[in-house]
Amino acid sequence: MMKRAIFVLYNLVRFVGKPYGKQLIRVAPSTSVEVSPNAKLTIGSRFTARRNVEINVRGSATLTIGDGVFLNYGCIMTVRDNVSIGDGTIFGPGVMLFDNDHKVEDGYVKDNEFATAPITIGNHVWIGAGTLILKDSVIEDNCIIAAGSVVKGKVEAGSLMVQKRSTTYMSIEKKQVGDNLGEN
Repeated sequence: MMKRAIFVLYNLVRFVGKPYGKQLIRVAPSTSVEVSPNAKLTIGSRFTARRNVEINVRGSATLTIGDGVFLNYGCIMTVRDNVSIGDGTIFGPGVMLFDNDHKVEDGYVKDNEFATAPITIGNHVWIGAGTLILKDSVIEDNCIIAAGSVVKGKVEAGSLMVQKRSTTYMSIEKKQVGDNLGEN
């Protein structure tokens, strides 16, 4: 009980004066929330973020998080355009969300120049561990995104998205100790 009280007090002090501060009571101390002066972050009620979550809202971007959203360990969000996450959405551990790519010109990455497009995640979506969500993606309501997926584009409402990968096993040739050693 005392640990919970200290945790709540710590977050109250940490986010005091922030427009989204009242909603961040259930946020682990190692969670980082950075919002640029011209950016906007709106968080609904019952928001939870476990350890090592990183939320970055840059430039004049907007991040809107609905009610009852849960971010598991190690999730990363970098928003430079517009991201909306619906009510009751759950992120598994290590989910990454980027609404931007670095611009590349003449074969070189442009420093601090980005191509952006919005991301919309509907209500009651479950996103499995290690999923990567890229710019210009829409995940409609009531979807499940399997662990390890890369989302780019539209996922229709009520869909289960699974990206199958084939695995190949090959035998390892065993050589006797000394084989091909010192031979010319």
